[in-house]
Amino acid sequence: MNNMKDEFKTGNPIWIYYRDIDNNNNLRLPQLLRGHLGQSYEIKKLPIPNYTLIQTTGTLHGTFDTTAKSVCFYYRKQTWGEIQNVKLYLYLKIPVQLYDQVAGMPLTETLPAGIYVKTFQRVATTTREFWYQVNADQWVKFDDAQMRLVNDDPFQADAPTPLVVDLTYLQLNHVPATVDFLPHRTVETYEKPYGASQTKLANGSPLRLIARVTDENGVTWYQTETAGYINAAYVKVNEEENE
Repeated sequence: MNNMKDEFKTGNPIWIYYRDIDNNNNLRLPQLLRGHLGQSYEIKKLPIPNYTLIQTTGTLHGTFDTTAKSVCFYYRKQTWGEIQNVKLYLYLKIPVQLYDQVAGMPLTETLPAGIYVKTFQRVATTTREFWYQVNADQWVKFDDAQMRLVNDDPFQADAPTPLVVDLTYLQLNHVPATVDFLPHRTVETYEKPYGASQTKLANGSPLRLIARVTDENGVTWYQTETAGYINAAYVKVNEEENE
């Protein structure tokens, strides 16, 4: 008799969420799934344009009962490649445009030249751009003609002189490579990682790599035979590195 009564009792509803894994924003309105006690349910993922499903929490199939349940689908923008939390600063050489998100809409504000700004997240896109978050809903696109990366806190009273610590240095055997940036643009090279500017190289310029250097934040540089150091993001290796 009790089992027959349970068939008409409503089980605890299940909340279903569709969220951006990087900012926790809802990509769709949350859904509420209802059913009777003992009734089976199955929740299927929802394809969302321009997003890739990354992670799911909660049970996607089972039966309704009296316990509280929820399911959350976490998605990431398809153009986002590597996401990394960092503790870096950007020194702005010229006024820099702010954006509301990675590859998003330009904001009315710009950051003035000659200042340091702290950044705490870096996104490498599938189109080989690097974006740095400088505030809530404020991003800048990295361009070494407009800014440079600084590892140590420039506002610290007794900031150490070296800008980079804990470098991992790997010798290479004059590996052939080319500058891989944008047509008709140049890339700056440096006397050392995050150091003083040494020269500028045109897109497509040939290189000979003699070392690969990685810092504690995961930023990789190549030491060239004659032109100093260049950010690895702007280098295309012509063959496997001879390590």
